[in-house]
Amino acid sequence: MAEEIAKTRPHLRQAIELAGQHFINTVEMGVLKALVDYKVFDAIPDEGDISLAELVQKVGGEEELLQRFSAYLVAAEILASPATGRVAHTDRSRAYRSGKMPGGFIVHLPTFFQQHGLASPRDARDVYAILDAEPELARLSNRFLLQSSRIYTLEGVYDFGWVRDALDRERDDTDSKTRPVVVDVGSSTGRALADILGFNPAIPAARCAVLDLPHVVEDTRRALDEGGRSLNGARLVAGSMFEAFPADVRGALVYQFRRVFNDFPDGDVLRAWRRVREAAAPDSRVLVIEELLAPGMNKFSVAQDLTLFCVGGKRRDSSTTAPRRSRWRYRRLPSRLILDRPTSRSMRV
Repeated sequence: MAEEIAKTRPHLRQAIELAGQHFINTVEMGVLKALVDYKVFDAIPDEGDISLAELVQKVGGEEELLQRFSAYLVAAEILASPATGRVAHTDRSRAYRSGKMPGGFIVHLPTFFQQHGLASPRDARDVYAILDAEPELARLSNRFLLQSSRIYTLEGVYDFGWVRDALDRERDDTDSKTRPVVVDVGSSTGRALADILGFNPAIPAARCAVLDLPHVVEDTRRALDEGGRSLNGARLVAGSMFEAFPADVRGALVYQFRRVFNDFPDGDVLRAWRRVREAAAPDSRVLVIEELLAPGMNKFSVAQDLTLFCVGGKRRDSSTTAPRRSRWRYRRLPSRLILDRPTSRSMRV
């Protein structure tokens, strides 16, 4: 009997731990929220350690409470404790300092809900209000999006062969030779357009453009100049996808939205569709590349949707990424969607 009990003990421990995981997650979030609010992680030196007594002098409060909270974080391997009564940072705990995305996420959610109730941001005014009110969160979000954009390349993703064929057909048509070829909407740094031009040398860069907000265009131009880089002659055009497109980017062969719609609420995405419809020629195509929510996605992927919530965005599935799905032809890639269809002036959006 004793031998059988010994064999079942590890399974019993595992069952208890699994049953208690939700409870542990709840405790952890409460502890982290309290310490982020009181900037405890900011007060811990980046290198070396600090006594709890010294920490109390910096942040206020009671040493007994900090001891209890830090004991949990040490057990969870979020903080380190090189000696009794002392704590030190780990790579995990540094993420909860001010100016880091995890800490910003914890602080931002309650602030937003207090102002707007339990609801998602509705339009760009909400989004820009969030960013104006919390510039550090905006900076972190922009840096995160820039870094993550480097993960995805357009090499082999989409066949621009039909564009080359269209350019061949216009050789004898003088008017067509001034028509924009690729307009990358909301591209910011122009990385996506640079990808297209790099993999498709037959596309003339001088007839391509990045369309983005005026201050973004200026920042991108400055960054390109300072870095000694260029877009191989492609233009930077100031404008907004929520307003009428400037004349020099209307009627393009291709309008591309690469990882743009994820940043905005549903109403704004529809506004952008209406504007690109107005700007498009009858044979224009709209290329949309987004990461999609899908059944069975892991916890990390779904958590990214909640991260986008902080700046007004959201992840969508293929049924909500574009209007009137039956009017469009789709190419599906794992976790991404490519929309590809000649536009129609009569398309209802």
